[in-house]
Amino acid sequence: MTEYAIVIPNLNQSHFLPWALESLKYQTEPFNLALMDGGSKDNFKEVVRQYSDIIAYLKSDPDGGQAAAIREGKRKVDGDVVAWLNADDYYFPGTLRNVSAAFEEDPGVDVVYGDAVHVTPEGSFLSYFPPIQTYDARMLTKRCFICQPACFVRRSVYENIGGIDPSLRYTMDWDLWCRLSLSGARFKYIQKPLAAVRYYDSTKTLSTDRLRYREIYRIERKYGHRLLPLSWPGFYRFDLSFKKKRTWFEGLLLDVLDIMKKAKRLGLSRRFYQNQMLKPLYGFDRFETSLVYGLCTIHFPWYAKEQLERLYLRICPSDRRYRVVVNDMTAMCEKLEKDWFCVRFPSSNGSHVKISIEQQGEKLIWRLKDFVFDLESL
Repeated sequence: MTEYAIVIPNLNQSHFLPWALESLKYQTEPFNLALMDGGSKDNFKEVVRQYSDIIAYLKSDPDGGQAAAIREGKRKVDGDVVAWLNADDYYFPGTLRNVSAAFEEDPGVDVVYGDAVHVTPEGSFLSYFPPIQTYDARMLTKRCFICQPACFVRRSVYENIGGIDPSLRYTMDWDLWCRLSLSGARFKYIQKPLAAVRYYDSTKTLSTDRLRYREIYRIERKYGHRLLPLSWPGFYRFDLSFKKKRTWFEGLLLDVLDIMKKAKRLGLSRRFYQNQMLKPLYGFDRFETSLVYGLCTIHFPWYAKEQLERLYLRICPSDRRYRVVVNDMTAMCEKLEKDWFCVRFPSSNGSHVKISIEQQGEKLIWRLKDFVFDLESL
């Protein structure tokens, strides 16, 4: 049986940490957890007491940064496969079981990765991790199509390349994937949702720190051998699209980058356009076109004490019939004013929420423009 070495770095994010730890309790495969805290000043000790039964190694002192903490943590715990979770990210129930099955089906595989979802700080679904695709060594140097918490690496190949680079602050995951690729490691993509990534303005990824883009350029030069940072506009556009508070200049840049992206897609050949990289996961892409071709499915893990009570959907056109299924149960769908529909959740949501929305009758194109969740305290 596959055993996992999992590291969680943390610094003053103990309000998010219980979700990461709770998600590990929903795993059936054996794991050893190293919790590496950089000296938090919040309620870290209280959280640790609640989950001490699943923590194999604990350290809470100032450290050399996130990458250094991850590197040290992986040395402190045993496991055939290594991975790390940021304190504000978490797994789907059964993630490690799905990954183990992939490793066992093909013992020659070194890296297994899958799908991920973006969620709000409260844990509600935002979107799917957009650039996911099957493994392509050349494309990996152009775009990071592997979501870090949804990626698992055999310890042997991880150690053979020297592990994570502690000098990097933003791109240590992408750098690790590129070095694994260059070493000849075999990658396998499984089309299953494995992890949830919180997205909000104060996250490190969305900080638009210049160092982040310098590190991105470094990867393109070092592994892609390109003089110009061709991927930089795409990363910057994606970061800006999630920011709620933009300066007027950032808003202008986002408009320009959107036009550039549309022009690029219009110029793509039919064959390239049909590549899996550009296909929306599970039926739709919320931040590109919001188009749905008949059926779309929303997946996200749910570990809150509150229960999901209602889902409000904004669907166009609203004069057609739609069927909503929540965790394999048909849910009541009530038409409200304008383009909004209200869906009542079944009494038990479960820890893996799956919502399928299908247009009834003739399969036409429609838009899922927005969705909002209501919670009920237990």
